[in-house]
Amino acid sequence: MKQLIYTLLFLLVLTGCSSGRNLTRNAERDVQELLQIANRYIGVRYVFGGTSPERGFDCSGFVQYVYRKIGYSLPRTTRQQATVGKKVRRNNLQPGDLVFFTGSNKNSRNVGHVGIVTEVNRDGQFSFIHVTTRAGVRIDSIEQPHWNARYLTARRVIGRY
Repeated sequence: MKQLIYTLLFLLVLTGCSSGRNLTRNAERDVQELLQIANRYIGVRYVFGGTSPERGFDCSGFVQYVYRKIGYSLPRTTRQQATVGKKVRRNNLQPGDLVFFTGSNKNSRNVGHVGIVTEVNRDGQFSFIHVTTRAGVRIDSIEQPHWNARYLTARRVIGRY
């Protein structure tokens, strides 16, 4: 009986180790799929409260929509989305991470906008896909003064923390 228990525990440990490797591989695949889906909607117009490509998106509706397409359930609002996953330092960002900004008031410390990291450069600068009121879904860079001044925090929902 003891030998059976030890064998089962050993198998459980092995399964846990192998699933960790699969998690990483699956996370990379999920991020690639997420970004492919997000990029399909470049140019879709902004609509306050919008949650679909047919009607238009707002920033959090867009993020919720594309994450749902790959099987992740996120809350509806930007403030709620800023509480999911694991907090990530700006110098550790990866594609697929959520980045949060203030709204129209750059002096505010309240979350008001969200995007998804699409690329991280060697110098730590990053690009992100999001929805703006003027241009709809688009990709911008944190190097733009408008966004750099409003950056607040980031969260990782996909993959290892």
